[in-house]
Amino acid sequence: MLAGERGDDNVAAAVIFSAILLVAWAILQVAVVLLGRGIALEAARDGVHSARLPPMNTATAASAAAGYVTRATGSWLTDVAAHAESDGRIVTVTVTGQAVSLVPFAHFPIRQTSSGPIEELTP
Repeated sequence: MLAGERGDDNVAAAVIFSAILLVAWAILQVAVVLLGRGIALEAARDGVHSARLPPMNTATAASAAAGYVTRATGSWLTDVAAHAESDGRIVTVTVTGQAVSLVPFAHFPIRQTSSGPIEELTP
């Protein structure tokens, strides 16, 4: 070690550990977004499932989807909104929200849609 190199290892360790922390933070943010997408998709599927049997009601489908998000996530998704629509043969439920952000001032919108045919009971 030369006389002017005091503390060189400490600076290198600080830079390396900062980079490792940044990568870990990014991995956690990606995991939170993917978890939010999965929950939103499953909520949309739950809404479609509740609306497929007669009597079909789009308000019930949207309520079931929003209720699923509340039960499953707690606070992983915020600003959750569920919208259901039907053309008489197919019901479609869309769940939107925001994933929790670990990055200040960043927004991660989530939007998932599921569709399914309305079942008809025939004797």
